[in-house]
Amino acid sequence: MVHCELLPTANGRQLGVLRLDSPSRLNAQTLAMVHVLDAALAGWRERDDVVAVLVVGEGERGLCAGGDLKALYEAMGSVETLADGDAFFAEEYALCRDLHFYPKPVVAWGHGIVMGGGWGLFAGAHHRVVTESTRLAMPEIAIGLFPDVGASRWLHQLPGRLGRWLALTASELNAADALWSGAAHLALPDAARDDLMPWLAALPWSGSPQADAVMLRAALLAWAAARPCALPAPRWAPLAARLDALCGGDTLGEVATALSGAADDPALADAVARFLAGSPTSAWLIWALEQRARQLPFHEVFALETQVAWHVLRSGEFREGIRARLIDRHDAPHWRAREFSGNLPDEIAAWLSRDSRTA
Repeated sequence: MVHCELLPTANGRQLGVLRLDSPSRLNAQTLAMVHVLDAALAGWRERDDVVAVLVVGEGERGLCAGGDLKALYEAMGSVETLADGDAFFAEEYALCRDLHFYPKPVVAWGHGIVMGGGWGLFAGAHHRVVTESTRLAMPEIAIGLFPDVGASRWLHQLPGRLGRWLALTASELNAADALWSGAAHLALPDAARDDLMPWLAALPWSGSPQADAVMLRAALLAWAAARPCALPAPRWAPLAARLDALCGGDTLGEVATALSGAADDPALADAVARFLAGSPTSAWLIWALEQRARQLPFHEVFALETQVAWHVLRSGEFREGIRARLIDRHDAPHWRAREFSGNLPDEIAAWLSRDSRTA
């Protein structure tokens, strides 16, 4: 469920509020939720009285854990229902793309779990707030997918090789690392969430998107200075040079060898174990999409991801990953074996080719 509401401001304007409200499912998105979010943003775009948008999640556990994987698992169960999976990815990606290019300021409150498509919503916001409970991650390698919703570009714009490390190892950023890396702009305490909407409503909105964006950023930073957040110790910032060395190889084979050799490092062991247990198909997709996305205008990255997701839905790997992790819960998926040495596998190269989808 999602609620799209208008909040009157003190000076007679309106704030659009997108409130994800399925806390028992960690606010995971369904196709119906994406439809509602998209319609609200489209309507507010055309209204002069709507000055900004807030994205927030209900419950204490997080903003959004991504897409509804069990619904996607069911969609992959037959040829007749595959279109539901296609529609979900195409429309989810379009929603995140539109957030990046939205003409009015967008604020996202990223508390707790912000993963997969949840990070996609968060990354699309112009003003990204984390809290002491924030856990940002793109863990798709664990389920046979790939970091999507534009992450083929924006994840790899983080410093050094941090984005590659996060994608290949399904590692998390806490609030301190999110601020260091630029994944977030400021931190506020979890306890400030109840005050957020009245605080936003009291600001002196002008109705000029450019002026309001400048005003909002300054106001948020001042509010954060007045309400300091007790941040956890950064985990990855102190290891940035080590991560760059591990993930800096010129081929996926070189990186895989370096990561495998770090399995005994106590600071890295859990992350490396996730890479070694992850889908080799996902690893190749992460590698290939990073290279392709660098060469494309940002809006075309979402189109490429939509094309690749079409193939992933039909490959069997993604359904196997969900089955093992979420349905049977034995956490031992049977991945398709792939060598990391040599060239990109022909099958995956075909997925990346234009007009590669067939009925």
